[in-house]
Amino acid sequence: MRYFKQALAMMREERLFSAIYIVGTALAIAFTMVMAVVYYIKLAPIYPESNRARTVYFEGICIEADNGGVGQTGFSAKAFEDWFQKSPNIEYCSPTLLAAGTGKTLGRCHTFVVRGKDDYVDAIRNETSADFFKIYAYDFVSGRPFTQKEVEGEEAVCVISDGLSERLFGKGVDAVGKTVELAGSWNLRVVGVMRSGSQLTPDSYVDVIAPYTLFGLQMNVRYQGLYSIVATVSDDAHLQALKQELDDIAARTQQSHPEQLPMFGFGEGVKTKCVLTKGVETHPMHVLRTENRDSVFKVVTVWQLVKHYVGILFVLLFVPALNLCAIVAGRMERRSAEMAVRKTFGARRTTLLNQVVVENLVLTTIGGIIGLVLSWLAIYGLRREILGMFFDNSTLNTAPIVEGEMLFAPTLFIGAFVAILVLNMLAAVVPAWWNLRKPIVESMMEKR
Repeated sequence: MRYFKQALAMMREERLFSAIYIVGTALAIAFTMVMAVVYYIKLAPIYPESNRARTVYFEGICIEADNGGVGQTGFSAKAFEDWFQKSPNIEYCSPTLLAAGTGKTLGRCHTFVVRGKDDYVDAIRNETSADFFKIYAYDFVSGRPFTQKEVEGEEAVCVISDGLSERLFGKGVDAVGKTVELAGSWNLRVVGVMRSGSQLTPDSYVDVIAPYTLFGLQMNVRYQGLYSIVATVSDDAHLQALKQELDDIAARTQQSHPEQLPMFGFGEGVKTKCVLTKGVETHPMHVLRTENRDSVFKVVTVWQLVKHYVGILFVLLFVPALNLCAIVAGRMERRSAEMAVRKTFGARRTTLLNQVVVENLVLTTIGGIIGLVLSWLAIYGLRREILGMFFDNSTLNTAPIVEGEMLFAPTLFIGAFVAILVLNMLAAVVPAWWNLRKPIVESMMEKR
């Protein structure tokens, strides 16, 4: 408490220093927290992607040639049913039109829903199995998800978002039992209305979900198609077993049914290898690797990721800390005589160091709180402009939905507190410790 009172007195006496220090800290924390919120949205279990830690993505069939050539296509419904659906190593799995795990929404997902004569509503559609609703925990406003029996029976049913329901049928109208007409003369009966997610979670952001068995079965004679596969595994042991299982399937298929795999023009006499598990990891690491690769075929190492994010952290925290460190060092030079006198009267070096640290911690905390509020205001007020730099722009034609859990999660508060402590330690401890090591006589002779 004594140190705290001294810190407040110091702020009143040195207002310019305090203001500069607080503003510098606030800006550093604000930029850091904006990045923290961005990566929290990308990686943390938020609605409806609450199973991210157990979710894996299969982007497609990769064909590698021994001359260095690589080609990739999506899966067909046949590939999903033959390779994934009955695997003992998978909890739940589903095909998806969305580019699962890439953070992007593909053009083929965009469709039009008929609202009236010559009146259409732009919507994002998906084609899935019933397990899709077990992987992604949607809240249902009314009705239910479609069942596996409805999928196998190729029933013309669908689930729509509450946002699309309101646009089609009006606010407060229960859409369950009504018919939705997709462009292309598909008439689907609504069995459930789910709470809309956010455009910032593109793996699950969708307006209309229908059984995959209604579409694209003409490609079922081959394994090549338009789908990605999303699945959940119970633990890492099952993930490793799944990788081995799919590696065996790829080798067996290439040997016995190569005509059913995608063909690429690699040249005559070139040997090829089918790969189904390229870059397969659970959601967090998969997303970090995906957003840092130059192409879909590039493998990004852990060391490359570490260098990338350490570089970001250096720019956001260490560079401001160096600037604040210089300000504190200059202030410590002016206080050298004061510290020398206190040491002469028996004050320990640790006592003086603690005082300086607490003084700067008070300033850093004030700046951190201001920075945290600034980051929230920036993300919410300028969410389209700021978040558009980090998320798929094709879904951000309007200001994206920013849920409260994206801004006020305990993890973010802990991250802000850690950032404040790191900034304080770097900016205050080093110059204070260095100054207090000087002999008393030298400190007494310092010009004030």
